[in-house]
Amino acid sequence: MNRHGITSGIFLSAGFDPTSGILELEYRNGTCRRWLAVPARLYQGFCAPSDPDAFFRSHIDGHFFSLHGASGLQHR
Repeated sequence: MNRHGITSGIFLSAGFDPTSGILELEYRNGTCRRWLAVPARLYQGFCAPSDPDAFFRSHIDGHFFSLHGASGLQHR
């Protein structure tokens, strides 16, 4: 799984593993957070809108269990 840059006021990059449903987002301050059991359709929705920050707040944040910390994901 690789992360890719995104156009966001909050996030720098995003990565997703469709097998495990792990979504990892890297914040602009360099910290990372993982959300567990995220459906692929929500990740696709997050990447598609012109405002991923609003999509994140409405559909992901507070809806899925999350963990802080760095990961083995690589930014592309």
